[in-house]
Amino acid sequence: MSYDIRICVKAEGCDAYPTIAEPAYSSPTYNLGTMFRKCMDWDYNQVEYYKCAFVITRVEHGLKELKNNRDKYLQYNPENGWGDIDGAISVLTSLRQCIYETAETVPIHCLYMHW
Repeated sequence: MSYDIRICVKAEGCDAYPTIAEPAYSSPTYNLGTMFRKCMDWDYNQVEYYKCAFVITRVEHGLKELKNNRDKYLQYNPENGWGDIDGAISVLTSLRQCIYETAETVPIHCLYMHW
C-alpha cells in the first residue's frame, strides 16, 4: 500500500477538492509513515486536506531533520526494505517543489495537500 499525495484546491460552494498537481514522488510506501510523522513532527491524518501554507512548514522541518540528523531516523527505516531515509527525502523534496511550483499560479493560501 502507498500514499496518494495530491495538491488540490477547494471547489467553491461544495466540499470537493479537485486535484490540480501531484509531486514527482506521489505514491510513497506506507512503510515511511512513521519516519514522515517523526521527522516532520506532524501526526497527519490520511483522509484530511491540509493547507499547503502549513504543509510546507512541516516539509521544510522534515527535510532539515532527515538531512541534519540522519542517524536519529535510521531506526525508522522499514524492516522489509520498502522505503528508506533517501526515499523519504526524495518524497519530501518533490512535495516541496510541487507546492512551490503550483503556488506560482495559485496562491499558496488557496492550496491544499492530501495524503
